[in-house]
Amino acid sequence: MNRRPTHRRPLALAAVVLPIALAACGRVPGQFEILNDQVPVTSNGGCSIPVDPTVYQGEGTLDLSIVRGDFLSAYFVFPLIENNLPASPSNTSIDPNEIQLSGFQIDIAPIGAPPPSSIQSVFSNAGALVHYQVPWSGGVKSGGGQLSASVAAFPVGLAQALLAAGGIGADPSVTVDLTIEALGTTNSGNHMQSDPFHFPVSLCSGCLVANVAPCPYAAPPTNLGNSCNPAQDIPVDCCTDNGSLICPPTVAAQ
Repeated sequence: MNRRPTHRRPLALAAVVLPIALAACGRVPGQFEILNDQVPVTSNGGCSIPVDPTVYQGEGTLDLSIVRGDFLSAYFVFPLIENNLPASPSNTSIDPNEIQLSGFQIDIAPIGAPPPSSIQSVFSNAGALVHYQVPWSGGVKSGGGQLSASVAAFPVGLAQALLAAGGIGADPSVTVDLTIEALGTTNSGNHMQSDPFHFPVSLCSGCLVANVAPCPYAAPPTNLGNSCNPAQDIPVDCCTDNGSLICPPTVAAQ
């Protein structure tokens, strides 16, 4: 059984950006796939990523106004990876077709209606912020083995640049395509690159902010947001501290 990642604290994920160094390598469609984006669950106050092909989301929302400089990613994708290489005989001690993951390749580009010129300029000049790799490790057994992961799929620097550029308001008006490919090597030494997985994310500034009050709150907030990352997908209560937005809010000691 593959062990699924469990994150005891929100944002406890490394987002190391690496230059692209691995070219496409004789991909056979369907051998190595990202099936979907898993829906995280709250576990002991943190974030746990399940392995469940039947529960997933097909699109996301990123609120640029919530992203802070100390975040490890503005948006996380939780891919469910499947290895469809032929299974090994049961009496084999080492599975030669098991894939050892090394990371993910991410490409980010606007899709749909052309964005405002200020936003397009950010994307055009973003360089390594829209085309990069992040590391990851784990083994995916052959014969349909599955593993969930967590990918820092939208750099904080890109989110901050887009917010500063203007042109994105509370109503999501810009959509980006996150193209994600898993990278790895089989136990027999074959380099593997998964089929591309496309995930659309709508960008806004303020659309996920539910309630706002001065910091700290006197009682725990009603809307806790996404336990993996407060800037994505789920409304969250916030507080203000010297003009800075903090989501979820700090709460006074009881």
